[in-house]
Amino acid sequence: MSTANACDKALNEDSLQACSQDPDWLVRYAASLNVKERYTEAADLLEGVLMQYPEADGAVEQYNQALAGIDSQNGAYPKIQPVQPSVPPPQQWQINTGLQIRSGYSDNLNQAPSQPSIQLTLPSGPVAVELQPQFRKQAGFGVESQLTANAMRTMADRLQWQVTGEFFNRQTEYGGYADYQGTNLLTSLMQNDDDGRETGGALRFGALRYGGDVYLYTGQLMLRHTGKKWGYCKPQIGGDFLWQRQDGRPLLDSRYAGLMTGVVCDTKAGLYSAAISAGWDWATSQRPGGDQRRGKLELTGVWFTDVIIQDSFVKAYANVLQSNDTQAYSPWLSNGATKYISRIGLGLDYDWPLGVVADNWRGVASAKWQNQSSNISLFEMNTLEGWLGVRIAW
Repeated sequence: MSTANACDKALNEDSLQACSQDPDWLVRYAASLNVKERYTEAADLLEGVLMQYPEADGAVEQYNQALAGIDSQNGAYPKIQPVQPSVPPPQQWQINTGLQIRSGYSDNLNQAPSQPSIQLTLPSGPVAVELQPQFRKQAGFGVESQLTANAMRTMADRLQWQVTGEFFNRQTEYGGYADYQGTNLLTSLMQNDDDGRETGGALRFGALRYGGDVYLYTGQLMLRHTGKKWGYCKPQIGGDFLWQRQDGRPLLDSRYAGLMTGVVCDTKAGLYSAAISAGWDWATSQRPGGDQRRGKLELTGVWFTDVIIQDSFVKAYANVLQSNDTQAYSPWLSNGATKYISRIGLGLDYDWPLGVVADNWRGVASAKWQNQSSNISLFEMNTLEGWLGVRIAW
């Protein structure tokens, strides 16, 4: 639930509502709309800013400039006076929904091991075993859809309540482990202080169906605190607690607790974030490999590309994950080695308006590469995929 992730998600859903929790960025974006003489859009955006952040620097000035622009185009429009800090913003729900549909190709739709066979280290000697077809890499095309709904309400004392729900689905020619359906529900509370600090927490519940009849259930508690801005950046700390249960496979059930620290930067060149986290994953039963130590590094950057297409942007991200078991995984795999996993992921997304179709349509394109290495060949995996589609917001 980091501020950077919230910004990225909002950017993906609707560029005019990007970084909805950063009033400085919203005012700057509205100012750019005024420069482009898109006064009505600027006025609509700033009305929301003034309701949520009545003391936002420059908001009143930019709003009056937008109204003056509308006045010059369509006639008289009354100006507003600066909102007094003692007047609480009105409490109301802001609701938006979206539908994304995309199609693409992946050389490993089912996230299968890199090799079609594994080597067992039996007492009589090593033996190579071929994987069944459904557990080998399956390359091909697929179609993904995602339906989202988001509701936000500003409470008293700058307290913001947000509820988000989504349903997602993927269909391929293979079915089985290449297809999945799932849903996520998230509710969060965020306290915004006068000096720019933010403190909040979120609860997320998820359900994933894959492999035809396998169900994975998760629950997560996220706590975050964002400090005062230093230059262009804000520091961030937090904690994560995750519960995971797989229906019919209790050996894979686990509990995770970890800490994170990072930084979120809003510059004229773009939006950037970096976060590092570490924690411990407890096996709730006799899971092969026992408990796990985990560490993760995440880097994200968002750049606006008006020089290509107005109101378009590019998002790039990279992540590195390290996981180490505390016990031998299996005497039949790598002579009873204690498993470790190192995973590297790189991604690039491009989002642009499709004004020739409708104002609320946007094009989306993405490419992703992932490589996972391990001292046990069963857990080595790599994939490269690309997707192209549309997003509709209303």
